[in-house]
Amino acid sequence: MTGLPPGRTSSVKAQDRTFILQTEFKTKPKRAIVTSVSLEGQVIHKVERSYLLEIENDDDLREAEASIVSQHESIARKIISDTADFIRQTKSIRISRADRLGIIPGIAYVANIEDKLSGDNPPMIYNQAKLITQIGDAIAATSRVGALKLAAIISDQGKFVLDRMEEAGHLVTLKSEAEIGSIISEIEGS
Repeated sequence: MTGLPPGRTSSVKAQDRTFILQTEFKTKPKRAIVTSVSLEGQVIHKVERSYLLEIENDDDLREAEASIVSQHESIARKIISDTADFIRQTKSIRISRADRLGIIPGIAYVANIEDKLSGDNPPMIYNQAKLITQIGDAIAATSRVGALKLAAIISDQGKFVLDRMEEAGHLVTLKSEAEIGSIISEIEGS
């Protein structure tokens, strides 16, 4: 295999707003070109198009790169030409915390802890996350350190981050190659 085509990142200024576009090539669970559009730090629009061709040589790689550029520029043109309509459409979208966490590179899975615990026979890691939450709440109640917002968990089951930046607690499962410090920085910024 020749490798993967590089992604693109750019900003588009329209109607006194700055949109950040990021387009990348992903291979799992299927090959696709994904463009995310952020406004004021929040992903407001996402386009994912399947890419069916194999990348076996340099020509295939150049063709994939051209597809990435085409999709990226097409969305940038849409933002510039229809900014008011684009903003109007995306203002009605409320992106959940779990969805915002799920698009961070290095995160494999995001689950609401309470939802998992209310199911039949929840995996032990969710019980452990609930106990960590309760310990954090007890410490916060008896000290000045403030509420528990993030906690890193490394166990036999894998690497996790407990996210309590919003009311619902989420357990974020990391990919094996993910670096916990980088993921925590990304989560704090999301």
